Amino acid sequence: MTAQEFREIGEEALELLRSLAPFKTGNLRYNAIKIEWINSTKCKLWVDQAIAPYMPYTNEEWEHKLILMGNFVKGETVERMRTWNNPNEGWFDRAARAIAEFIAEKTGGSIK
Repeated sequence: MTAQEFREIGEEALELLRSLAPFKTGNLRYNAIKIEWINSTKCKLWVDQAIAPYMPYTNEEWEHKLILMGNFVKGETVERMRTWNNPNEGWFDRAARAIAEFIAEKTGGSIK
């Protein structure tokens, strides 16, 4: 594999990760997900948590518990039971698997 082919696979993997990331404001998808080129045969996809410190919470299971929420009045909160589940739970795990499968397909490899 040439360095150019490797770079193209890396860029495609980056776009795949971004496309699978939750989207509300676009900060996680477009600003925090990055690629680092280590050398001509190695790169790293990562999430800059200085930009999106909430990222781990987008992937985790949410506990059903009492939480404080704003009440649409400045400075006022109410306590409510959070009974809803994280709609994005496991997205990063699924994305990592999809990227591994994509790279295996592009390089003729396999996942074990």
